[in-house]
Amino acid sequence: MFTHQIDAHLALKLINEEDAEDLLNYINEDRDELRKWMAWADQMQTVKDELGFVRYARQRFADNSMLPLTIVVDGKPVGSLDLHQIDATNRHAAIGYWLSTQYQGQGIMTRSVQRLLTIGFDELNLHKIVLEADVNNHPSQAVAKRLRMHQDGILRDQIIINDNFCSLVQYSMLENEWENAD
Repeated sequence: MFTHQIDAHLALKLINEEDAEDLLNYINEDRDELRKWMAWADQMQTVKDELGFVRYARQRFADNSMLPLTIVVDGKPVGSLDLHQIDATNRHAAIGYWLSTQYQGQGIMTRSVQRLLTIGFDELNLHKIVLEADVNNHPSQAVAKRLRMHQDGILRDQIIINDNFCSLVQYSMLENEWENAD
């Protein structure tokens, strides 16, 4: 089983069906917050919905286009993190993530994304990894800034969330920048 232990309390593991109920419980608790940033938040209503996503993500993992991970704190699934749109030919991918509000503000997401960057560059041989965050999602942007990702620009009216066009800030990191980080 794919697992990356970050410290004594924090790990990343390949998403699996056992995670579905716990993840859905956190989605239900945080739905109002998640729906501000995530178009999928209202689609995850039942364990069956979450299981459908897990199966989809595992299939994308099998075809090498996604690395879907569960963020685990003290053995409990509390969020998810992924590399998606993996393009092995052009050696790039994008990051997506969410974390229960109960666990935010503790550096969990920054350390998780940092490990994901390591996996992407060192294990998957990527050249570029992109992170996009809503222009109003300052905590998500702070993750990219703490990791010294380059701000590429603003993608105006890039996605629709809750029937509204939303602009995204795009950040990226190149493999040589990662190699030279601390």
